Amino acid sequence: MATERLQQDALSARDHRRVADYVGRVAGIQLPESKHALIEGRLRKRQHARGLRSLRDYIDFALDEQAGAEERPHLIDAITTNKTDFYREPAHFRFLREHVLGEIAVRHERGWRVPLRIWSAGCASGEEPYTLAMEMLELRRMHPEFRFEIRATDISASSLAIARSAIYPHQRVASMPLPLRRRYLLRSRDRSLDLVRMAPEVRERVRFASFNLLTDAYDVPDSPDIVLCRNVMIYFSHPDRDRIVARFARILPPGGLLLVGHSESLSGSESSGGSGTAFVQIQPAIYRKIVPGAHP
Repeated sequence: MATERLQQDALSARDHRRVADYVGRVAGIQLPESKHALIEGRLRKRQHARGLRSLRDYIDFALDEQAGAEERPHLIDAITTNKTDFYREPAHFRFLREHVLGEIAVRHERGWRVPLRIWSAGCASGEEPYTLAMEMLELRRMHPEFRFEIRATDISASSLAIARSAIYPHQRVASMPLPLRRRYLLRSRDRSLDLVRMAPEVRERVRFASFNLLTDAYDVPDSPDIVLCRNVMIYFSHPDRDRIVARFARILPPGGLLLVGHSESLSGSESSGGSGTAFVQIQPAIYRKIVPGAHP
């Protein structure tokens, strides 16, 4: 019956295109044929949640201009939710420690005169910004006068809900160094749950907000000094990547840093006035905004 119909109702090529066109238009995320199984699996969960008999019924409902208005954010959320880890690509965090100690601490400007501002753009369920917060708190242990602020954004409402709760299965923090786990994690009183929560001093350092990298305004009152947008732009088309990089270039100060995923590169980013040429690569997947008059 209903269960049998659900099992037989595979995602058609036509419905794949309909969903891909909508998600591409609204969120900029590309859903090629290679993502067919992922789309089907994630939308199947929304179909069940809505109690609709088939995937086609669900897609018809969600993409209906009036009837699906409330559901479409859930569709976007289901498609865009991505897994991440604490200390993913750890070389980046080693570099940031050295950058703060070797360049910023010497000048006593950013981080001292005014807070060092970091933007985790595409923060998923919070592992990246909380890793940043722990790293910066460790630096503050050496330099008590050091100040910093972390802004973390994502398009996925469900990911942001997890991030704000700051509660994770214990196995998710296994990659964290043991001293940091002891210092910054709280174990659940109910040990059978095997959950941990970030300590208040870590949670209070991160401000979470919803943000669409393609359509939202990048004009923020306090521009960041460092942007991490790692393993995010691989989901966008080349023109959309260029636009995003150009916007980062506009808001970063000269000498500001942009960190991308190790599978990503700014080479070839030439739109919006040549955004790719606004940066010079200083390490793998780490770019510095060129200072006018300085030699790259």
